[in-house]
Amino acid sequence: MSQSSKDSSAGGERSEVPSSGACPLGEPRPAPWWAWGALGFLFVALMLGSFDHWLFIALIQPIGRELDLVDEQAGWLRTLTLIAAALWAPTLGFFADRMRRPRLLALAIALTSLATVVTGTAATFQQLQAARFLVGVGGVSVHVIALTLIMDLFPRGQRTRVLAAYFLAVPAGAALGLGLGPTLDRGLTWHTAFLIAGAPGLIVAMAALAVPEPARGISEGVGVPRLRLHEAVGPSVEDYIDLMVNSSYTYSVFGLTFTTLVVGGLFYWLPSFLIGVRQVPASRVGLILAITLPTAMAIGIAGGGWLTELWARSNPRAFFLVPAGAALAAIPALLVVIFGASQTAAVVALFAATALLFANLGPCFAIIARVTAPNMRALACGSAMGATHLLGDVWSPGLMGWVASVFGQTDTMATPLGKALASLGATPRDVAGREPENLAAALLVLTPALAIAAVVLLVGAWHLPRETALMLAKLRAAPAHSYPPQPPTQSREIH
Repeated sequence: MSQSSKDSSAGGERSEVPSSGACPLGEPRPAPWWAWGALGFLFVALMLGSFDHWLFIALIQPIGRELDLVDEQAGWLRTLTLIAAALWAPTLGFFADRMRRPRLLALAIALTSLATVVTGTAATFQQLQAARFLVGVGGVSVHVIALTLIMDLFPRGQRTRVLAAYFLAVPAGAALGLGLGPTLDRGLTWHTAFLIAGAPGLIVAMAALAVPEPARGISEGVGVPRLRLHEAVGPSVEDYIDLMVNSSYTYSVFGLTFTTLVVGGLFYWLPSFLIGVRQVPASRVGLILAITLPTAMAIGIAGGGWLTELWARSNPRAFFLVPAGAALAAIPALLVVIFGASQTAAVVALFAATALLFANLGPCFAIIARVTAPNMRALACGSAMGATHLLGDVWSPGLMGWVASVFGQTDTMATPLGKALASLGATPRDVAGREPENLAAALLVLTPALAIAAVVLLVGAWHLPRETALMLAKLRAAPAHSYPPQPPTQSREIH
């Protein structure tokens, strides 16, 4: 065994370990030929999960009518899925950093598919709760594992664009769910719709076992023996502490969180707002949303990834600046949605706002990949998803509902703040036979969240180059600790 190999095995040598086929130091390794096929497979897996999510949204009314659910129960079912995903994601990330990911991926896809099928067979509210909880667990597991595989397979120079291509599965699934859901319900039943949505995933789950397991960090231009050493040793407690205080990571996660808060609240209340405030006929709302939302999401995701990667060639801070600019630009678009002079203006502004809200997905997860070590990226992604749900879309619909109810009351609107809202045109309306609600005031709550997201992302831009270089330096060096501990070398004295 060569001296460099011995040092690598012992974990004591901190210089780059050469390996056959390794790229020159610092140059990212090109993606293998099969990486694009893996990307296509992961796209399908995410699309099936998105299909289930949006199918449930599209069919919640017929489900509620048949099972005699009240509005609070229907809303809880959507929230339960997010809570399950948020609580499970960090734990899944911990195991995904230590186990073979294709096996975990197969289990996750199978669980999600079975939960979708169980949703279709549910006959009680309790059965629906169990099914939607498992959908959240399985769906976030697929997402976390897929993200880490993509981050390992594709080099930094094209990772943002590839992540954006992967995230296009979300609007693809939304188009299927919103478009096919009502059609399947009318032609068949909502039960059959979920059976159709869940069955293909069982085949996809078996195919996941054929996905290769790349070395964690293989695209970073570091020798495979050194990567395997980091993988075997694993992150230390200090590494986890460093992740929590990593400025680029925390700022990107909080930027995602505030935009997720906006997306969750906006999409939840949008149908009621369009019907009650913008006076769009209920028969048209479903078609408008089925066309507008998926198309706008796709344009925003693709545009954000492409623009970031193009600009980052000359300015690496573009990973933060593009999402920050999108969040700022979404504010006037949202104001036009609320106060625009016509229905057409509101729908066009909704399209623009949705596109801008989704422009940050590729860049923000590319930031996470750039500043976190490959042997703890799954935990980093899982923790990010947990934070964005628990601090974002889990509670934003409830907050907006409270605002709508409070400012729907006459005495509240008589206060100075109420009068100021009324002068802007945010007045209470009767919506679907409920008590008067001020949905315009509720949507206004989202504008400060967008402003905070923009500021957070702008601040984070200054830390990215340094923390990217720090991650690469640690990856090229041998781990600072070893596991299991190596016994001290015993020297034998010869007399």
